[in-house]
Amino acid sequence: MRDRKPMTAPLNTPLIVASDQGGDPDDALTLALLAMTEPRLELVITADELPDWRRAKFTRHLLALLGRDDVQVVAGHVLGESKYWAADRLYPADTPVEHADVYEAVAAVCGRVSTPVRYLGLGPLTDLAHVLDADSHHPNPLQSDERLRIWQMGGALNYRRPDKAEHNFRLDPQSVHAVMRRAKHLSLVMSDHTFVPDIEVDTDSPVYQLLAASPAPWAQLIRQHLDQWILKFHPSSKMHDPLTMTAAIGLPFVSFKWAEFHLAPDARMSPGADFGALLSTGADYETFVAWVLTTLHTGKPARVLTRDQAMGERATLDAGDSALDKRRHA
Repeated sequence: MRDRKPMTAPLNTPLIVASDQGGDPDDALTLALLAMTEPRLELVITADELPDWRRAKFTRHLLALLGRDDVQVVAGHVLGESKYWAADRLYPADTPVEHADVYEAVAAVCGRVSTPVRYLGLGPLTDLAHVLDADSHHPNPLQSDERLRIWQMGGALNYRRPDKAEHNFRLDPQSVHAVMRRAKHLSLVMSDHTFVPDIEVDTDSPVYQLLAASPAPWAQLIRQHLDQWILKFHPSSKMHDPLTMTAAIGLPFVSFKWAEFHLAPDARMSPGADFGALLSTGADYETFVAWVLTTLHTGKPARVLTRDQAMGERATLDAGDSALDKRRHA
């Protein structure tokens, strides 16, 4: 059985992100937060890509607005026409897309350092499974199964729909099984702890109000993205991915514990002894939301607050946003 020690983020090491940008706007929020806080963000792979590469185009445009042209964007594998798309007309149609092989892009990042490399998965596991499989057959392997420190948003032991696997897992169950067999350093931030009202973003929430009040083009882009999502799909977006991201950059909001579990053919999780990983056991939502608000407000990494400090900081930001809103409508 694999290592049972808690996995800490190897800070100041390269970070690779696989994200289905343009669907649920929590991916875009994650990218904005990473652009502001993580200088070692080096590669974004667009998971569950669409045939016209629109996720990669949207990602490239958002990163440009955030001042992060240094981050490489590579279109990931196409699983089929995803129904979740909420970024129409939010990027220039002629935005260039890099047609690089996902494995070669990951290999280039790994080849620049001798340290572990962080991998943050925020969508289906297709591209990660491809990297691990390609590496296992490569004449000069990266040893990606050992070198990648993986944080994945996905899975659930008590999913709200018992007849289905969690969303990211059910999009590509075969890849979930492949990753579980090969990856040696894996932490799962599960839907059990992200599908909660505490981290919900709707038009009345402080995060939405902050974005709406900001003159920054990136903030207005994400606000419009949220508007499309709310109009087309759900009245809110939950910050599944930003919460997962904080674990990969070493912030203490999510707690983990090693556990074993069974994985059904359709990737539904249940107690068992087939696989093992660090599974989320809970999160400090109050301090997490305060960190998100402060970081988005200042554009800089916010300090981690105590619960009392978080409540005070949030009250201050809420008051400021309310005053700004009144001035705008005066």
